[in-house]
Amino acid sequence: MVIWIMAGLWLFVVPPADHARRADVLLVLGPPDDRMDYAEQLMQHGDAGTLAVSSPVDNAGQFTAPICKAATAYPVICFHPEPFTTQGEARSLQALAQQHSWHSANVLTAQFHITRARVIVARCYTGDLRMLDYSPQLSLGAWAYQYAYQSAAFLKVAVHPGC
Repeated sequence: MVIWIMAGLWLFVVPPADHARRADVLLVLGPPDDRMDYAEQLMQHGDAGTLAVSSPVDNAGQFTAPICKAATAYPVICFHPEPFTTQGEARSLQALAQQHSWHSANVLTAQFHITRARVIVARCYTGDLRMLDYSPQLSLGAWAYQYAYQSAAFLKVAVHPGC
């Protein structure tokens, strides 16, 4: 139990993250939430040429992320991966990279998800990858939930090793 707690602190609470550097694309893993404000700051700072957003769709098939309809000074590509999971997003990133000749990506996700997302995205995306973390304000109960959820999700990653 102590080993699991200590490993979880390193994997979920204070995971190793990269610093943003200029990349072809900034991918925001879904669903788009408070991270979008940070993503827009990174784009305005010039850390990527294109913003790609994994977004849910409504009953009419329209993207629900407001950025998908917003006017921006940079290109925005919204997509709905199938399946709507980190693995689906990683596969979509690789397909978009091939389509747009991208060779580098900054990928933004919540800090508790970054280590697992790095493993999944690196299995699918062949370009230069940097994983950026966003630190949401979570209650103790929300942290406990994420701790349990991410632990179980890591087991799934271990038994399904492909892209």
